[in-house]
Amino acid sequence: MMKEMIIPDSMIGSSAVPIKTVCVKSGFALGPAGSFFKSARPLRIEIEGLRLLSPAQIKDLLHNRKSLEEIKMLIEEETNPSFIYRGTMRLDRESYKLVDVDYRSWDSETVLKADLAEIQGERESIWSSEAAGDVVGSIETKERFGDSRGTLMINQGTQSGRYTIHLDAPLED
Repeated sequence: MMKEMIIPDSMIGSSAVPIKTVCVKSGFALGPAGSFFKSARPLRIEIEGLRLLSPAQIKDLLHNRKSLEEIKMLIEEETNPSFIYRGTMRLDRESYKLVDVDYRSWDSETVLKADLAEIQGERESIWSSEAAGDVVGSIETKERFGDSRGTLMINQGTQSGRYTIHLDAPLED
């Protein structure tokens, strides 16, 4: 038998959602390749992670703990959490959703691979290309010791082409 739990309004809000920004990078995209006029276009990437918990983990936490604060503390202290990722990318003045994001870090290296989808309204729940609509390109970067380089491919639109990208310090707003 499952107990019903009412979550107070104070717990429902941005702090209750297990989404956190894991990466904000800025830099430039050089290209497109093969173009007579290659230019350095400003590029910004922001990636968010959604914390995954299995139903068994949730059941165990609810069964053995007395307060939501204690449960939240235990979740935040977990040493190897699982995440799924999504993000946004802005190239010049064009914005894209990053979907089917593969974001991994180990030792001194971080790898990002993702598909690009056109933004169709403000649909905040997009985590995969199935929900995003048309995939119009892809991005792949590898970061070592703070220097991130990679490739960007856009298949349609005004920014179409293949770019070499360089990302460095976080963009300060």
